[in-house]
Amino acid sequence: MSTQGGGSTHDLIVESWVMYSIGIWFFVLRLYARYKRLRFHFQVEDYLMFVAILFYTAFVVTNIEITKYGSTLYEPGQFESFTAPEIQQRILGSKIEFASEHCQVCTIYCLKACMLLVYFRITSNLKEQRWVKFCSFYTALGWIATELTLVLNCHPVSGYWTLPPPQRECATYFRFEIIHIIFNISSDILILLVILPMLFRTHIRWQSKLPIVVIFSMGIVVILCAVISKIFTFLDIYDTSYQFWYLREASIGVWMANAPFVWSLARSTLSILKSTSNQTKTTPQYNISASGPLTNRTRAGSETRSSRALARMYDMEPIGESEESIIEMDERHKSPCTSAASIYENEPSALEWGQNQHLSGSRRSQEAQIWKTTEIVIEKT
Repeated sequence: MSTQGGGSTHDLIVESWVMYSIGIWFFVLRLYARYKRLRFHFQVEDYLMFVAILFYTAFVVTNIEITKYGSTLYEPGQFESFTAPEIQQRILGSKIEFASEHCQVCTIYCLKACMLLVYFRITSNLKEQRWVKFCSFYTALGWIATELTLVLNCHPVSGYWTLPPPQRECATYFRFEIIHIIFNISSDILILLVILPMLFRTHIRWQSKLPIVVIFSMGIVVILCAVISKIFTFLDIYDTSYQFWYLREASIGVWMANAPFVWSLARSTLSILKSTSNQTKTTPQYNISASGPLTNRTRAGSETRSSRALARMYDMEPIGESEESIIEMDERHKSPCTSAASIYENEPSALEWGQNQHLSGSRRSQEAQIWKTTEIVIEKT
């Protein structure tokens, strides 16, 4: 193997299993975090992450196997020196390479889908959800275009593992590489732009902002890995360093997609993070008097809806009702004296809602609707 931007076969094997082990560890911690929060009621992105891990495992194995057998890509004049066993070996290697390209593409796009599903949930009832929908459509289009190019790039498909290849494209994957980089990089940038405006626009505590910044940084690294892999491919088609960068792109992508849930697990488990989070928590309060309207007494530094949407990605509290249904209920039943800002200022947990069921009569009917979305203080006059 080429040492330019990569290393030897031994280096690839060692790096593959080290990065794969870290990725699987992230995935296991994610599963535990999700089980702790949802028990066995996993959501769509959790099952999709399992599919991504299957593709990721297949990619790591096939990416290593390519180095053992070679492919149909060889330098001019080299074919005449091949023996019959070497030709059969390269044919097998070409089949493995074709499967490896599929696994790498499916791994990357499954991870994108997992992130978009998470963003779709945390932007519920926010205007940013329209951007998430657009990114989802564009990402799906990119996956279809990339897969179709890979299948239709060589005629017939068996030309990928025919020696000598019927067309140069069957050995170089050149058109596929171009389509892959266009949709892969552009969709990554669009996905990052979902969070970036929210991050700049909102004021949230560093405990909530830190993991978002880390994930954003990992997303940039993923893009750089994708770009570097194509640079080596386009500069020297015979350079196999792209295998290292394929591996790094897929592995860091797995880490990034699972990092929010690992962080939430750490916050709920480690006492230092838990205590820090509790000490810095602030809650809006409201004053209700018999003669006056509802007045906002929000403490300084309180979070907006966008801030909570970002921080909610890392929360580990049990889910009672979906946020969408709570907000819809508040829109139907909110009191005339309650402003729209107070409705969305703070949503208590299902446990808090359950603790107030002892209220009776009209007082329970009136105050319970406010309590579902705010913490209130009743002062006697």
